[in-house]
Amino acid sequence: MYYFYYTDLFKFLFSYFLTISIGILLLILAGAIFLFSTEKLPVDSTSILIMVLLMITGLVTPSEGISGFSHVGTLSVFTLLVLSVGLQSTGAVGYLGDITEKYASKGELKSLIFISFIAGIPSAFLNNTAIVAILLPVVIRLSEISGVNESKLLMPLSFAAMAGGSVTIIGTSTNVIVSSIHETNFGTPFSIFEFSLLGIILFFAYLIYMLLIGRYLLPDNKKELTSNYELQDFLLQIKILENSPLVGKTIIESGLDEYRIRTLEIIRDGGEIASVPDWDERLKANDQLLIKAQLNTLIENKRKLGIEINKEGKLDETSLSSENAMLFQAVIGNNSFLLGKKIKEIDFKELFGAVPLAIRRHGEALNQKVSEIELRFGDTILMEARRKNLDRFSNSRDFIVLEKIKKSNFRSNKMIISCLIVLAVVLLASTGILDLVVAGFLGVSAMYLTGCVSPKYVYQKVEWRIFFLLAGVIPLGIAVEKTGLGELIANSITQFTGTGSPQLVIAMLFALTVLLTSIMSNNATAVLLAPIAISLSAKMGINPKALLVTVMFASSTSFLTPIGYQTNTLVYGPGRYKFIDYFKVGGILTLIFWILSVILIPIFYM
Repeated sequence: MYYFYYTDLFKFLFSYFLTISIGILLLILAGAIFLFSTEKLPVDSTSILIMVLLMITGLVTPSEGISGFSHVGTLSVFTLLVLSVGLQSTGAVGYLGDITEKYASKGELKSLIFISFIAGIPSAFLNNTAIVAILLPVVIRLSEISGVNESKLLMPLSFAAMAGGSVTIIGTSTNVIVSSIHETNFGTPFSIFEFSLLGIILFFAYLIYMLLIGRYLLPDNKKELTSNYELQDFLLQIKILENSPLVGKTIIESGLDEYRIRTLEIIRDGGEIASVPDWDERLKANDQLLIKAQLNTLIENKRKLGIEINKEGKLDETSLSSENAMLFQAVIGNNSFLLGKKIKEIDFKELFGAVPLAIRRHGEALNQKVSEIELRFGDTILMEARRKNLDRFSNSRDFIVLEKIKKSNFRSNKMIISCLIVLAVVLLASTGILDLVVAGFLGVSAMYLTGCVSPKYVYQKVEWRIFFLLAGVIPLGIAVEKTGLGELIANSITQFTGTGSPQLVIAMLFALTVLLTSIMSNNATAVLLAPIAISLSAKMGINPKALLVTVMFASSTSFLTPIGYQTNTLVYGPGRYKFIDYFKVGGILTLIFWILSVILIPIFYM
């Protein structure tokens, strides 16, 4: 009697504990989704915060909490990132840009085909974010040569890289992570080309869709820089009068900054032009100043400042471009030291010899005070700089400059060696001679020993955000499994679908993955849903590989929003897209991928 009493009590307390644990985990998940979607914190910081909360609440042990740093998936992704950096260091990745410029055809149709293959094929083996970052300025120059608006080419560039990345296991970090989860649970990882047939079919489905339907849905946005940044009402020209208190003072002494007046150029008698003048440049009587300011401020203070406002109207990008200076755009990279800093905290003149004029984010020009804007990944900055200073942006990890500038000297004599090293890693891993993580570290060692890349360069260029993101969210998958949340969700799905329709389960799982990936990190989504997929497969008696590949493909091909995948974020500003453009163009493509996956995954992998 007492035995049954204590047994029932133990079951009650155990189920009660599980309920509390699931409730805490759901709260952590809700907070994570909020932070990932709003970018209140950088994604890597959010991931580390998740890891800490899971340990503090006891949902995972300390050893489980930090296991992400030594997880085979995290380390495999790290080696692939280093190998990509090695190819960039030797100029092998940049060579793609040279090929694109040399052989690209005129006309929208031919340009789309060429861009799709030049981005898609390398993305099957290299970091597709790096591929898009390299090709981004090249495609913009291609649009000028071909006469096709860049907004017609940049979204296809991103989508092609994403579709190409799904062809092999090493194409995206998400693929590697899902493969490592399969290895942890079932003893063997996926082989590199195990899902290539499905990936190739989906890639050509993307290409056919983009050529027949998608290109007609893409916007045809204006190229006028000043209007795109809503600067046309703020670029003005003034003349310093002879009795002005500004005469004889340097720019910093003049106090113009107090009136939110930013001096871009000084034109003097005789045609002398001081482009992006230094702070110690002295103002003279009759100087013509090209400035960024509010017209009302100038009108209210013109007598006090001793200036005359040019009555010929507003300026545009032509007025700010000369033999010595130019307007240009630069996208903030995802490994930039500028992330999280306000413009006023960065001495752009000293570091880069440039003046930031305006910023676009999420397809819209920010109308707040530029100096107060905190920079985020994917922000597009409109700047003016002396042409000779553009070299400072060369090979920068902080910016992707959307102009053709002189590149730093690569270790071009090591290009063939670096390519052979990566080829050897792929062959060793695909043939099963070495595990991917072992082959990856062997390749990294070879990159160092042959001088293809230096450790210092790797520290600067590796996308550490991805590493810390993965390390932080992997304990989340452990918590989902330990608390029983994965099994609970799996039970709910099977109760809804029954046990006789794996296609329906695949359809639901694919849709859930796409929706979550659209608002949070694709890696976090894969880690979260992989345990649920494994529980589902056990309950339905089907091959877990089928459901894991569903999660893998759905999280790696998030076309619905600009924030669901890094390549989408990169082209968001330069393409001057709106949020709805991704939903409109990517929504149909996602539907096509969904239908094909529901049909083909059971045929190929069950």
